[in-house]
Amino acid sequence: MNIAEEINRVIRKIRTGEEAVQVVLEREFDTGADDLWDACTNPKRLAMWFEPVVGDLVVGGRYTMTRSGTEGTILRCDSARYLAITWEYEGNLSKVDAALILIDEDRTLLRVCHHVPPDDHWDTYGPAATGIGWEGWLRALSLYLAGDIRSTPDRMEEFARTPEGQELIRHAANEWASVDQEAGTSVRDAETRAKQTAAFYLNHAGKHMNDGQ
Repeated sequence: MNIAEEINRVIRKIRTGEEAVQVVLEREFDTGADDLWDACTNPKRLAMWFEPVVGDLVVGGRYTMTRSGTEGTILRCDSARYLAITWEYEGNLSKVDAALILIDEDRTLLRVCHHVPPDDHWDTYGPAATGIGWEGWLRALSLYLAGDIRSTPDRMEEFARTPEGQELIRHAANEWASVDQEAGTSVRDAETRAKQTAAFYLNHAGKHMNDGQ
């Protein structure tokens, strides 16, 4: 894998608000909107790159991610276009929404926005805490859509423990530090937060800090 190419496949943004900070990631996929939507909402397919998901998977229903224990409510579901859910883990509540934007018949952009509270966790770790976790999932989705068996959660955890996987974590953390600075955080604080996040991921390979957002 080319680390630089992989890093550049993701567009990273931060949007600040009074009640939440939006950590935004965008990545293009070589498939149509209907197939990408199915890969992101079909429980059988989710288990191959994300996590096993169970529950009442309709608007207003509750879901549970059985690997991490994350759960929530499905707030909105517009087929092949938009999904919004709450994200609940160990008493922490946030929100995630995903939008699909058709580029052409065989190419679709997926925009993920995780609305996180501006709390002590944010002050300590910044956007990389959420961003690196979602980057891992988007990379797994890309592998899955390409028919690559390395997309499974177990294989992704194995990769995170390899030298290449650890280098990718460091580069991603640096990218989020730059985005953090662009959003108004001082260079010193942005770099400190990114280093602390990278240290967590490097010491807990395969664990997503955004499980706890």
